[in-house]
Amino acid sequence: MRKLSFGFAHPHAINTSSAAILALLALGAAACGSYGVDEGSLDNAEQALDEAVSASSVVSVSVGVGGGGTGGFGTGTSSTGVGGGTGGGPVDPPPVGPPAVGFWQFDDCDSSTSDLLDSSGNDMTASRSASAACAQGVSGLAISFDRKNDTVAADDNPSFTFGQNLAVAAWVNPTSVSGSAVRTIVQERGGGDTSFSLDIRNDQARFAVTLTNGRTITSRAPIQANVWTHVAGIYDGRFVRLFLNGEQVGQISAIGTIADINAPIHIGSNPQKQQRFKGLIDEVWVSASPTTGNEIAQLSCLSRPTTFTVTPESSGPVAPNTPVTYQIAVTNNDVGACVPGDYLIQLFSQSPGINAFVDPQFLPGVPPGSTATFAATVTGTEDADPGAHQLPFDVINFNSPEFIVGSGALNFELAEPTGCFVRTSREIFVKDLSVVEDPLRTTFDGPPGDPRTGAWTFARLMEDMAPTPADAPAMVEQMFTTWLTDQVVNGFTLPARPFIQQVVLDEWPRSPDGSLDLQQAPLLLLGIVNRIDVRNLAEGHAGEGRFVFGVVSQGFPQQFTIILEYKLPASTEADVLDWANSWHALGSLPFPSEEYNAALQDITTQFAGRNAAPGRPNGSSLGQLRTNEIALASPWELREFVLSAQTGFLRPETVKLTPDITFDGSATLADFVNQNEAAIVAEQHTVPETFQGSPFLGGSSFNNLTAWTAPGILNNEARHKFSLNTCNGCHGAQETGTGFLHVNPRFLGNETSLSGFMTGINIPDPVTGEPRTLNDLGRRNADLKALVCEPVPTFAGAAAAARGAAPAASRSAFIRRGIGRVH
Repeated sequence: MRKLSFGFAHPHAINTSSAAILALLALGAAACGSYGVDEGSLDNAEQALDEAVSASSVVSVSVGVGGGGTGGFGTGTSSTGVGGGTGGGPVDPPPVGPPAVGFWQFDDCDSSTSDLLDSSGNDMTASRSASAACAQGVSGLAISFDRKNDTVAADDNPSFTFGQNLAVAAWVNPTSVSGSAVRTIVQERGGGDTSFSLDIRNDQARFAVTLTNGRTITSRAPIQANVWTHVAGIYDGRFVRLFLNGEQVGQISAIGTIADINAPIHIGSNPQKQQRFKGLIDEVWVSASPTTGNEIAQLSCLSRPTTFTVTPESSGPVAPNTPVTYQIAVTNNDVGACVPGDYLIQLFSQSPGINAFVDPQFLPGVPPGSTATFAATVTGTEDADPGAHQLPFDVINFNSPEFIVGSGALNFELAEPTGCFVRTSREIFVKDLSVVEDPLRTTFDGPPGDPRTGAWTFARLMEDMAPTPADAPAMVEQMFTTWLTDQVVNGFTLPARPFIQQVVLDEWPRSPDGSLDLQQAPLLLLGIVNRIDVRNLAEGHAGEGRFVFGVVSQGFPQQFTIILEYKLPASTEADVLDWANSWHALGSLPFPSEEYNAALQDITTQFAGRNAAPGRPNGSSLGQLRTNEIALASPWELREFVLSAQTGFLRPETVKLTPDITFDGSATLADFVNQNEAAIVAEQHTVPETFQGSPFLGGSSFNNLTAWTAPGILNNEARHKFSLNTCNGCHGAQETGTGFLHVNPRFLGNETSLSGFMTGINIPDPVTGEPRTLNDLGRRNADLKALVCEPVPTFAGAAAAARGAAPAASRSAFIRRGIGRVH
C-alpha cells in the first residue's frame, strides 16, 4: 500500500485523517466463504453417461450445499487516460490453482489451423474439427458448437490418469439445457468407457466419475441457458463435488479411485457424436492434482481492467465560484465469482484556488459487471489562474493486486473574474513559498541594517513583543518551560508534557551566554493570515493579523504549530476600512514579486512591529499566542498565552470560547447553550470563566476529535455553532472533519496544506446527520468582499440575519462588527 497519510506516495498526494484510513481498510476487507457439507445417499440408479437406462450399479444424487464467498485472483492492467479511460480488451489470466494437465483457453483459435494450444505448459495440444467455429468467448475467443460434427479433442496421454485426484472446469454458454439428451462439456471417453464427464442434461449441470469398481457417481444442480456459467467438478477419492460460478452446489460420497481408461479428452461432444453440446465453451481446465474449492473459485474469477468514463468531458468556461459537478462512472469488468470492488477515488487539485472534493469518496462492494459513480465537484476561485486546468485522479480498488486500477483527469476551464473580487491566497491566507520562504524576510541572511532582514522570523516577532529585544530569549524559554510542570489555569490543572524538552528545547541552539538563539529557532513559517472577519470595533480592533509557525525537530516537521495572533488596532470605522483596503490592495499587485512582499511587510509591521499598540503590555498588539500539538503527548492539546501586564512575559491563559473538557456531555453544558441560544446561533457569544458558581472556561483544550454535545440541548443549530467555536470542536473530526490541525506542518521547500474545513468540505452533523458544507476561507473572502466592494453584498445581510441582527441594518453596523467566529 502507498503512504498512509492518506496521501499515498503520489506527486499530488493530499492528507486525510488516519481515522478515515482505518475505516476504509475495514470496509475493504474481503470475506472468504465456507462450505457446508450435506452428504447425499446412494439410492438412485442411472447410467450417467449414456442415454440408455439399466439396472447397473450407477448412482446419481442431487445435493444442495451451502455456498460462500469466493476470492478473485486474476490479473488486471491499470488504465490511463485524460477525461476518462479504459483498460483495453480482455486479457486472459495465467493458469491458476494447482498444476493442470491441460488448459485450453481457445484464444489461439484460427481458421487456418485446427490446433488449439495448451496453456498448462504440458504441450497437450487439442484438435478442433473444421466445422467448430471460433467465436467471442467469456475471455477472448471460445469455440462454438452448433453442428453435429463439431468437436475438440486432446489425444490420450499418460497424464490423463486421475486416480483419486481430478478437477475439471470450463466456462459455458449453452443455447439449450432442456431435454434428456446429454450435452457434453468435457469428458474422457474411449472404446465405450468413460472415466469422468462434465455435462448438461434435463436443465442441470452434472459432474460424474466412474470408479474402478464400475460405479458412476453423479452430482448435479440447475443451470440456465444463454448465460455464461463457470461449471467445475472436483473428485478427491472421497467426494464428487459440483461447482457453479465458484460456489459449491452439490456433493456426494464416492470413496474409491477413478478408472483409468487410456482415452482422449473430448470437449463439446463424445466420439460417437451422440452427446454433443450446443452453444459456446471457453477456458477448459483439467487437473490431476489435489484441488480445493478456493482454487476452483480462483478459476471462476476472470479479472478484467477497470474502466471509467467522465461526464462532462470538460466544464467549458465557468465563472469563478461556480461549482461544476462531474460524474466519474467506474465499471468493474471482472467476470465470474470475483470479490466485489471496493473503490476509492483520490482527486488532486494542483492549482491554487481550484478546490475539488468527491462525495462519496469510497464505494464498497461493487459486483463484477456493475458500475458505480463518484460525484466530483470542482470550484475555481478568483485566486486561480484563468484558463484550462487538469485535476488528476486515481481510482483505487482495495481488492485488486494492482491497487491503483485507473488514472485520469477532470478538465476544468476557469473564466476571467469580473468586477470587484477578493483573492484569498493573496489577501486572506498567504502561504506561497515566495512569501514564507522570502530569502530576506524569513532569514537573517540580508544586510543587518535592511528592514527586510528577518522581518517575518519568529526571532524578530518575539524581540518586538518582549519588554526589550534583549528579554526575548528569556521570555520564549519561560513560555516553553511551562510544559515541564503542571500548570493551574482558572482552577483547572494542565498536566505537564515534559517531552517539550526533547522536541523543542534540546533542538534549539543557544547563544554563548546560554540563552536561546532565537535566530536559529526550530520553527518554520507556514503562513501569514488576515482575520479582519473577527473585528469588533467596540473592543478597539479591526480583527487580527496572524503568523503561523510549525515546529521542526530532528529535521522533521512535528504535529505542533504556534500561532501569533495580533489585534489590528482601530478606533473608527475609517480605521477598519483602511485595514480592509490595505489587505485588498495586495490582490492587485504582481505576484509573486518583491513589490507584493514589501506591501505585505508594511501591513505586518503595523500590527506586529514594536509599539504597534501603545498602552498595551510592552506596546504589543498581541492578542494571544496559541499552540496546537500532539507531538509532546496524547491527546491533542491546545494552549493559550498572553502578555502579562505585570512581567511583560508570556503567561498561560484560558482558551477562549471553550469550557473545560469535563463539561462535554453534561447538564451544565446544556444549560449554558440553552440560556445563550440566540447569541450562540449568531456566533456573538462569550464563554465566561465561571458558570453556575464554578470554574467553566478551560485552562487548555484537550481534543479527542469529537464534537460538543449534551442531552437536553434544545436547538441543534446552537449546539453546532457552540461546538464549532470551541477550540477542540473547530479542530475536531466530528464537527469539521479535521484531524486537529487546520494548517499542516511542512518541509522546507514545500507549501503548507490546509484542512477541508478551511478550503471546503461536506460533513454530516454529528447529532442529526444532516449534511453541512463548511468553507471558512470562502466565508472570510465574502466578508472582506463585503467591506471593500460597495454596496454591501447580499452576504452581509444574510450574515446579519443569521446572527439575529436586523438584516443589513446599516453599513456602519457591518463595518464595526465582523461575521463572528474567532478560530
